[in-house]
Amino acid sequence: RATGRMRGMLQLSEQATQGDRVFLLIWGVGALAVGSVFASKKGSSWIRELIVSGLEGRPVQQARAKNFGGVRLIAAAMAGAGLIGIGAAVVLLTRA
Repeated sequence: RATGRMRGMLQLSEQATQGDRVFLLIWGVGALAVGSVFASKKGSSWIRELIVSGLEGRPVQQARAKNFGGVRLIAAAMAGAGLIGIGAAVVLLTRA
């Protein structure tokens, strides 16, 4: 079953155009940069404050946003996805 998925992913990567590969590289760099900034203590507190200020007039949602601790985890996952995207783009671009 896993080999079928791998075969499908390889077929999809073979169908990717040069523009798709470049887009993946640019997306990966952007996701890595944004994820890294928001994963920092300063960046996560800034984005949390931005969200909380946007929820004025909604005290329940504002309290939830203040206490939400997953911003850094989500940002780290985004940075990880960016690293994977960069790696995949480099492999695809060198194959072409």
